[in-house]
Amino acid sequence: MTGTALALHATVAASVLAGVPVTWRAVRSPAPPEPGGRVIGPGWWLAGVVGLLFVNQVLFTVYAVRVHGGDMSYLGGYVPDGWFRLADLGWLTDHWPAPELLALSVFRLPSLLLELPLGIFAYLTVLNWLDPRLYRRLSTTTVLASASASYTITFGLIEWAMGTTYTNQDLVLRAVGGVLTVLVARHATRRPSAPSGVGAPRTAPELLAFAASTAALGYLILALYDSVLLYSLGKVGQHLPGATVAALVLVSSRIAATRLRTAATRPGAAEPSRARARSTVDPLRADRDRPGIGLDTLTSGLSWWLALFLVPALAIRYELGFGSRLLAAAAGLLVISAATLAALSQVYARLPLTNRPLATRRWLLGLALAAVAGALAAAAGFAVPATHQETQLLRAAALFVLTATAVTTAWDRRYF
Repeated sequence: MTGTALALHATVAASVLAGVPVTWRAVRSPAPPEPGGRVIGPGWWLAGVVGLLFVNQVLFTVYAVRVHGGDMSYLGGYVPDGWFRLADLGWLTDHWPAPELLALSVFRLPSLLLELPLGIFAYLTVLNWLDPRLYRRLSTTTVLASASASYTITFGLIEWAMGTTYTNQDLVLRAVGGVLTVLVARHATRRPSAPSGVGAPRTAPELLAFAASTAALGYLILALYDSVLLYSLGKVGQHLPGATVAALVLVSSRIAATRLRTAATRPGAAEPSRARARSTVDPLRADRDRPGIGLDTLTSGLSWWLALFLVPALAIRYELGFGSRLLAAAAGLLVISAATLAALSQVYARLPLTNRPLATRRWLLGLALAAVAGALAAAAGFAVPATHQETQLLRAAALFVLTATAVTTAWDRRYF
């Protein structure tokens, strides 16, 4: 077993054992007051980072073609499959002045300013889409510093294992970038990230809009990874059709989510009279100010899963490829178990006091059905081959949420 693998094992263990309690305390703490000012969510910062990544790749391509003739084998022999598929930029490459000054575009600038912010702001964007209040709870210096430290150490270990010409420089730059990312993220999270009063999804359409947004963003990030982050601007074209569809899904789902949230928080919004009349018959239906119990459980579970995975997510992901799959699975199951128990306890406390034993039986049976149906859908999605394992995981997660939402919604309507 190599020293890098041992260090990665230790990073996974520390990220779970130290990072999970940090995020747990943050979730359990009162939500900080909503800041004033113009709404600027983390998604705008993410878009800025993506734009800078593309700019860096253009500069890198000019440098690689003009200075090295497109041959990047000088990087210590490290030219793996899929890397350095250069694009033909034509006139721009031929006429760029002093291309040798663009040498920092090779590994150094992304290590300092781009790769870590991409991961941090992508995760914060998804958190904000699910629940802006949860996003504010997790936007503390302690949580962000813990996530940054875990991600930076993980990136550094992978960098050390690859052993490129710039490894020593990159390690220093990553350490500096980790500190800068926390400072920038703290500044970004001091601005309002959503309109006042917006919280977690309360209806199935809201939750499905969140799931569609997250799946589309995940696809775009994976396409970005396979091209721009591998210094392969020439591969952008092959991802363009899928990325275009994903972008359209992302925009439409965010528009739908905004309209649904606006309608839900509009003063005077009321439940249909049929639902109010029905609630007088069955005491389990009495609280119409909350989402259905099954949907409430699913939303709470997603909130806890996202929160507790914030710190160890990247370390567990790279443990799968560079360390032990068994340790990665054990760490993932530990986090999932803690998040699930927290969500179940939270929702159980919100069950109606009237006829609670009956409500509990109905609730647990509905959850069991949703879990089985969701697991089968996820397994079917994961079984379809894909170029990257992350694509399979993304597909499986999307199918799980879609199926579980459909089952819990139907169950809530029937029994709650």
